[in-house]
Amino acid sequence: MRAALGIFGLVHWLDRAAALAAARLPPHRRPFSRGWGDRALVEDYIARSAEQSPVDEITPVVRPDRRSGGIAMRDLSFESPEERLPERVRIVRARWIEPVGGADRTAIIHPAWNDETYHTRRRLAGDLLERGIGSVMIQHPFYGDRRREPDIENPIAYASDFALMGRASVLEGRSLARWLVQEGRIAGVTGFSMGGNIAGFVTATVDVPVASAPIAAAYSPGPVFTDGVLSQSINWEALGGHTEETVTALTRFLHAPSILKFPPPDHTAAAVLLAATRDGFVPTGAASAVHRHWPGSKMNWVNAGHASLLWSMRDRMVETIVEAFERFEERYR
Repeated sequence: MRAALGIFGLVHWLDRAAALAAARLPPHRRPFSRGWGDRALVEDYIARSAEQSPVDEITPVVRPDRRSGGIAMRDLSFESPEERLPERVRIVRARWIEPVGGADRTAIIHPAWNDETYHTRRRLAGDLLERGIGSVMIQHPFYGDRRREPDIENPIAYASDFALMGRASVLEGRSLARWLVQEGRIAGVTGFSMGGNIAGFVTATVDVPVASAPIAAAYSPGPVFTDGVLSQSINWEALGGHTEETVTALTRFLHAPSILKFPPPDHTAAAVLLAATRDGFVPTGAASAVHRHWPGSKMNWVNAGHASLLWSMRDRMVETIVEAFERFEERYR
C-alpha cells in the first residue's frame, strides 16, 4: 500500500493533520482492531461483490410526529434485509425530518465513517428543509443505536463486521428508497464520504428511479484505505502482521466491492456528484471514476480538503443535492 503521507503535495492541511493523528491511534481504536473475524463471511463478501440481488420489501414502523416550528420529526424502524447481522444490530433505525404537511422530495442521508448520531446530518437536513426537501437519516449497522457492544471504542472491530456493515447498508438503503417511492415520494440518496459511497451503491443497484448526490465518495472502499489518510490507521498486527501476504489479502478484500462493476441504470444520468480537489481521504481519481462510469452525470469540484468540505462548505453540499433532484425531475417529467 502506498503511504498516505506520500501523496500530500496537494492535500489540504487539515487532512494532513488527520493523517498524523491516524498514525498515532492506539491499537484498540484502529479499524479491524480484533482482526479478520469470520473469514468465511469475508470470502463470501468478496465473491458476491458484483451480485445485484432483488430489493427486499419493507414495512417500517413509523412513530408519531414531534412538531416544532413548522417541522415534523419522527423516528422509524424496520428489520434489516441482511439476515446475518447479529440480533442486537438487526433493527434499522432512522430519523425522518420534513415540513409539517410533508414534502414531495425526500433525501435519504447515509452516515459517514464513525458518524454515530444524527447531529452532523441534522444541520444538512435543516438546510434542505428550507429548500422544501425532507430527509431520512438512516443509521448503519454497528453504529449509534445499532452498536453490538455499546462500550467498545471502535465499533468496526473485525474485517467481517466491515463486510456486513457495507452489504447491509446498501440493502437497507435500497429497501428504504423503494418504500419512499411506493409512498408517493420523489426519493433521493446522498451522503458524505462513506455515506456517499453507500449512496452510490444504492443508486447503482436499486430498482426504482432515484435522485443521486454522492459527496466526497469513492467508487470503492479500497482506495480510501489503501491510498488515503485511513491507510495510516489500520491495525496490521491484528490482521496477521504488516507482511506482503496480509497487505495483498486486505487489498483484495477492500477493493472487491466497486460501483464500477454495475451497469449504470438510467437515473444515474441525472446524478450530481461533489468532490474536493485536495482531499486526503478520497483520492480524486476514485471520485471521478464514478462520474465517468455514469454517462450524463455531473461532477462539481470544490477547492477544499475532506474535512474542510464537510465543515465549511455545507452550502455546496445542499446545492448539489438540490441540483440532483432538479435534474432528476427534469429527466422524468
